[in-house]
Amino acid sequence: MMIFLSVLVVSGCSEQDGYNPNTSRSPGRGSESLGKVFYLDGAGNMGFGQETVGQGLRLAGFNGNVENIIWTSFTGPLGDQVIRLNARLRSENLTKKIRSYQKRCPQAPVYVIGLSAGTGVAVWGIENLPEDIKVDAVVLLGSSLSKSYNMARCLKHVKNKVYVLYSPHDAVLNGFIPITGTIDGAYLVEPAGLVGMTPPNNVKPETIQAYQEKIVNIPWQESFERMGNAGGHTDGTSLSFVRGYVAPKLLGIGPKQIHPAD
Repeated sequence: MMIFLSVLVVSGCSEQDGYNPNTSRSPGRGSESLGKVFYLDGAGNMGFGQETVGQGLRLAGFNGNVENIIWTSFTGPLGDQVIRLNARLRSENLTKKIRSYQKRCPQAPVYVIGLSAGTGVAVWGIENLPEDIKVDAVVLLGSSLSKSYNMARCLKHVKNKVYVLYSPHDAVLNGFIPITGTIDGAYLVEPAGLVGMTPPNNVKPETIQAYQEKIVNIPWQESFERMGNAGGHTDGTSLSFVRGYVAPKLLGIGPKQIHPAD
């Protein structure tokens, strides 16, 4: 069955990974003093992007550290998608890791990238940060959050943008979300990974303004296919796509001729 998918630790930012096979996997070490990316795979934590996201970022010129956050309930992709309490609880691990890293490296950039159901864990982990802690940018790939999930709390903890990459060609979201519901527990709604994110109804004007200022919906484009992203559910984690688009275009890493999205 196809899966529902979904980035520094020590005093003075010295090199220490804090690796625990039950909570995180590191695709390679970089200097934590130069920044951190927390990556969250999709339901089942099947390995999509756990190597290619870090590799793509490093090939693009990112010299910071990339860490994979493991949040699975070990019940498989379907279990992770429907056992939503586990996803909520596991998001606390991301919150703690971001807090710990920023305490040690307060000037270094922090990015969070999530795939499919991992986007829900990513957003919840950011929501629960203390008021004074923010991440620099967030990238949501093939998100199984509902399109109108209220991002207001999350956006308060994001300095720059939340990039929502979506594709109407995503067969996993098209085929299974109507059965299982979104990772936030909504039914009969489209997931953000198919259509992008929009503000929920009856929200405050400041929430609408926050959406306008910080959420960037990016539809799949034919040009993405040249970088290994044909619009499929996990294609956003393609090494070539991360290297050629996510890193330079969204995170401002790499070739200067490609500017971060507005």
